[in-house]
Amino acid sequence: MILLHYYSCCGTLKGFDQTINLILDESHERVFSSSQGVEQVVLGLYIVRGDNVAVIGEIDEETDSALDLGNIRAEPLNSVAH
Repeated sequence: MILLHYYSCCGTLKGFDQTINLILDESHERVFSSSQGVEQVVLGLYIVRGDNVAVIGEIDEETDSALDLGNIRAEPLNSVAH
């Protein structure tokens, strides 16, 4: 999931409502850097207001677990303009 304010979060979807408010369990934020690998910040149980969600999708767990996040370099995400 990508949020409007520079955040990329992953977790297990536990619930949602009609305004796309989300409840994620076992969630973590992925912090991207052009000079270091991807840092994962553990968030645990996380509630997200629907108006902060820009993109949401399903992650293939097998592909995701095979990634070497310590060697991935990327520019930090820019704010979503809407």
